[in-house]
Amino acid sequence: MISKAVAKYLRISPRKTRAVIELVKGKGALEAMGILNNTNKKAATLLAKVLNSAIANAKRIPNIELDELYIIDVRADGGPSLKRYQAGAMGRASVIKKPTSHVTIALDLKKTKKKVVAAESPKATPKKKAKSKQESKTKATKTIKKSTTAKSAKKSVEKGVKSGP
Repeated sequence: MISKAVAKYLRISPRKTRAVIELVKGKGALEAMGILNNTNKKAATLLAKVLNSAIANAKRIPNIELDELYIIDVRADGGPSLKRYQAGAMGRASVIKKPTSHVTIALDLKKTKKKVVAAESPKATPKKKAKSKQESKTKATKTIKKSTTAKSAKKSVEKGVKSGP
């Protein structure tokens, strides 16, 4: 993780924020900024501010290209709810909860895949052919049959020895 930005006590429910988060999760930072700028939701403007902060935090590190930044973690956790009261029937008061959310965005660098050429060793041995299930079953039954016939032959020899002189 290269940089992280957190915005707390945002006056929007986490459920509404998570709907917008799904649009930008795993995208590049600049691509996500474009998506958020063109999304017509209140959560999009709040997320854009947090993403700008995370990008600014990443700029503090030298030799970082903005094209290589991408979002590795975006969360909208619930914050404390503001409790308000409204007049209800028969002189009662009904509670209105106004939820808040805590938004976290973490950025990291894209891993560039380098082609690794494996050096072939001259003494490389070929892989052995995997045995099929049927071949292994037939060999197992043959060994069992051999062992049972050997045991029965041994028993008969022992009986013959005992019945002898």
